[in-house]
Amino acid sequence: MEHPWKSRAQRLRWGLGVASCTAVVALAVAWIGGATASTPERVPGGEAAAPASAEAEPAQAPAADPTTGPAPAAGTGRDPLTPSELDRARTAALDASLRAGTTDVNGATGPEYLSFELVETKSADAPRRAAVYFYDYTANKLIKRVVNLKTGAVEGTFTAAKRQPPPSDREVAKALELFLADGLSADFKSRYQKATGKAFTSPDQLEITGTTYVARPADTGADQCGEHRCVQFITQVPSGPFIDITDIVVDLSGRTVARLR
Repeated sequence: MEHPWKSRAQRLRWGLGVASCTAVVALAVAWIGGATASTPERVPGGEAAAPASAEAEPAQAPAADPTTGPAPAAGTGRDPLTPSELDRARTAALDASLRAGTTDVNGATGPEYLSFELVETKSADAPRRAAVYFYDYTANKLIKRVVNLKTGAVEGTFTAAKRQPPPSDREVAKALELFLADGLSADFKSRYQKATGKAFTSPDQLEITGTTYVARPADTGADQCGEHRCVQFITQVPSGPFIDITDIVVDLSGRTVARLR
């Protein structure tokens, strides 16, 4: 008989996979419907977009295939962004005007980098543009900056509250750090030892999947999630059992840990 908690964790994991496939497209369509990336605006006081309840999938830099030689410096048309283009886009997007007054998940100056995507254009002659997404922990807002990859200019800045794309690796690591330092982790550590016969001493002993959490009306203890940046976990012993802690939510904005009830 399948354990209810295991079924819940697997369903959540499956749901994350589906969301990953559609997230970037959904966020792009939603943002286009609410604002136009044409005129740079001040951050974080920029015009708020009105996207639907969509998420942006955190993306890693494209990996070069060693069998085909070095990756080109720039793509053409609808080619995926090259590592060089991504580096230029991130550097241009994270300029002094954006860094001023914003903070990342660790409280350092400058927003938390989340993801990127190629901006679709109708004309084949139009310059390639990248949308770069950040999260500002000072204002608790998602930020999108559109960068012209030909000129390096930031052509649009948009901000939106209550938009929570999937967390970055840094955010998951920080959330886990806060959880393990909290008294609510004692039960998890005990169950880990029962499952493995070993004491839990390091996050390296786990395979961890993180997802953002948005509070539901009946939630207690995590009612700020959605306005705040919050993370849940799916944890598994490598090649071993799941240890269910999907009732734990870490509020990265408020630096608190709660158990859902």
